[in-house]
Amino acid sequence: MRQLLIITHEHIGQKMAGPGIRAWEIARAVTGHGFNVTLATPYPELSDPEDIQVVGFSWDDPLSLEQWIKKADVIMAIGPLLSRLVHWLGRPIEQPVIADLYDISQIEQILIFTYAGSYSAMLVDILIEETLVYLNNGDFFVCATERQRDFWLGALWMASRLNASTLSMDLENWIAKVPMGIPDDPPKRDRPVLKGIVPGIGPQDKVVLWMGGLWEWTDPLTLATAIEQVLTCRQDVRWVFGALHHYDERVVPKMSKAARFLEKCQEAEWLGRYVFFLDWVPYTQRGAYLLESDVGIGLYDQPFESRYAIRARTLDYLWASLPCVLSAGDEMADLLGAHDLALIVPPGDPHAVADALLRSLDSAPCRSELDRRVSSLRDTLRWSRLVEPIVQFLKEPRLAPDAQRARKRIPSLVKLRRENDDLRRENDELRRENDQLRQHLEALREGRVVRLLNQVYRIFGKTFL
Repeated sequence: MRQLLIITHEHIGQKMAGPGIRAWEIARAVTGHGFNVTLATPYPELSDPEDIQVVGFSWDDPLSLEQWIKKADVIMAIGPLLSRLVHWLGRPIEQPVIADLYDISQIEQILIFTYAGSYSAMLVDILIEETLVYLNNGDFFVCATERQRDFWLGALWMASRLNASTLSMDLENWIAKVPMGIPDDPPKRDRPVLKGIVPGIGPQDKVVLWMGGLWEWTDPLTLATAIEQVLTCRQDVRWVFGALHHYDERVVPKMSKAARFLEKCQEAEWLGRYVFFLDWVPYTQRGAYLLESDVGIGLYDQPFESRYAIRARTLDYLWASLPCVLSAGDEMADLLGAHDLALIVPPGDPHAVADALLRSLDSAPCRSELDRRVSSLRDTLRWSRLVEPIVQFLKEPRLAPDAQRARKRIPSLVKLRRENDDLRRENDELRRENDQLRQHLEALREGRVVRLLNQVYRIFGKTFL
């Protein structure tokens, strides 16, 4: 029986974000098709991992992962993680590689660095080099949407992977669609978790649920204005957020959008009264929160990110047949809107958001009707069905027809990355030195002697410092 090694950089446990959820659910589904799966993570936290072997590794110890790589017949990971592994090992991965391209993280990285005020042109060079590494080491690629597939076909062309040998392949055997999915089992609610349980949320209150955290490509500030408008019409609405930040700053840093929204909530005195932040809903318990909510919401304001995004938390709304309000722009919003589960609003339009929320709260169809309406759609998005392209590849794993030539390109890319890393370290050191000099200069300017000299020099139209 062939051995699949899935590697993730995220936690595998009660708290899981999108990449961890995807790795875990694919591992479960592929195991259900009769394959042996090992799931490697730096944060193994499950006490009962079912039939999956969950193993830990350390980024500081390459041998801790290399032992599992040697035992695997096929290796699967998201693209940037594959690139990191190649740099880490100092060589291409030799076994057949499934490169998971479901998340176009390059756009997210640029946004994060931009909002943090640390963006530099070198970041794009690094991201391009990183992308070329994993595109040259991949033998089979999976993505989440047709838009993504077109994006990655363009990238594969620039990586020299579209050539006579690969163009002769069936497209589905080269780059297949494996969207984010939903569990086969329906959500369950064993006990109340919000209404009458969380202080400030009464049994009769209406709950608007933002299932995930707040990232730089989300739009909580438009929601803040919409909240003000909704509160002028009704006082029984409570906005619940699954989290404010990612639960582990080592994996995902805190976001400025979250800080600004929190500041707005504090100024308006909404916290604990109208707005509530949870401490990241445990993955196995999220069904209870979804079933107890009245409306789901997800707002986004970055058109490039939205165009290629796959919204794991929006899929939760579908799983629970929860009516929702979503920003236009991503394929999942289009899909739920077409099935009348979501009201779609223009990005950045608080009036449209407030109106959609009020309409949903006042006249949403009953959950049983929504459940019937989307049942066929849910069936097509169950993990057990979505992993079929991966299962087919595992039955006959193979290197890509141009694998030998593609892997030969990787050492020069790794060398370029190391040179870029050295240059980045030098630039970081220069930036630190400039910051220290600036601090010393500011300290001098604040000194009594310098202030006196400046007062004297101003008489003559000059400044000492």
